[in-house]
Amino acid sequence: MKGPVKWTFIIVLAFSNPLASGTLIRSSDQPETLKVFYHERDTSGWNAVLIGKLESIGMKEEFDKNDINPTAQDKSKAAVRLYGAEGIKQGDEIFVINDKNLIVSRLEVKTLFTSVSFGPMLVAYGNLRLAKAGNRVVQRVEEQFSKYAYIYGGRGDYYRSTGDDGEAIKNYKKAIELDRGNPEAHLALGLLYLKDDMLQFAFREFSEAHKRISRMYDKEDRYILLRSMAETRYKEAYFSRATGDKRTGYIKDGIRYGEEALAIYPDSREAHFYLGIFYYRNPDRSDVKARDHLLKVLELDSENADACLILAELYYNHGNRSKAKAFAEQALKIDGANERARFILRLAEQEK
Repeated sequence: MKGPVKWTFIIVLAFSNPLASGTLIRSSDQPETLKVFYHERDTSGWNAVLIGKLESIGMKEEFDKNDINPTAQDKSKAAVRLYGAEGIKQGDEIFVINDKNLIVSRLEVKTLFTSVSFGPMLVAYGNLRLAKAGNRVVQRVEEQFSKYAYIYGGRGDYYRSTGDDGEAIKNYKKAIELDRGNPEAHLALGLLYLKDDMLQFAFREFSEAHKRISRMYDKEDRYILLRSMAETRYKEAYFSRATGDKRTGYIKDGIRYGEEALAIYPDSREAHFYLGIFYYRNPDRSDVKARDHLLKVLELDSENADACLILAELYYNHGNRSKAKAFAEQALKIDGANERARFILRLAEQEK
């Protein structure tokens, strides 16, 4: 019987001018610490220590056929030549940066070893599509309080996953106390407040996270933050007692954050829905934009009764009775108890 099918890639190291000692020597113009950035718009960055360079990249890992999954193909194997192995251990997070000090890959250390020709080295895995051999490799310089903040943030995540929101809030607050610039803790705390409709508290935490959005390496976290800010402003504008300029301000904020969320995920059903409502019920009303966003919602989710209802209202107000009737009927098919849709349907049928 045949064994498991495997795909294998062998990392090939460049054997040019190996040093007698086997150690990579840092040239005098290479700083021991430097500032690195997540992307070109990141103006704050964070401090890192230069630990070596990317020696080679393998485009495939060795996979057992039972381990193949949709994300496996995005991971590659990297060989990193180190200046020294002190302070680096298996499981550590390291980063590959380009010549502009922009992060192009995040890696997890799997193995450390010593090469006869190259001295201390490590093997790490991650998405290396933007990296290339010769790129520098760095490790984040963390203050002691940041490490403890990370622990409390992890505890908060655990308690939130078990439904113990009280303990989760307590731990997230402790993480923020230790590291006020921690955007993930502010985001997590804001999501708990939003769940309980504590809108002002939620938006305060989201705003703190947004100030430091450049520290959010994970695109999904940035999207969740922006979508949640749009949702909070939506609830404040239409389900609170806000009126006048205050309500208009909420709507303008909501449009801003909704558009930023779409820039990350163009097919976000939630962002399109919030934008459709904002543009339709905005003092500077834009029915065309509202229509386009709401039609996109139905393209992504044909069972969205709220989008059908708003489109029925919009078309009725513009004198298009046939489309108003069609969307009202669609809303009633989804939600037979929707009295507003029934009312619009009656109006449309009476004015044939």
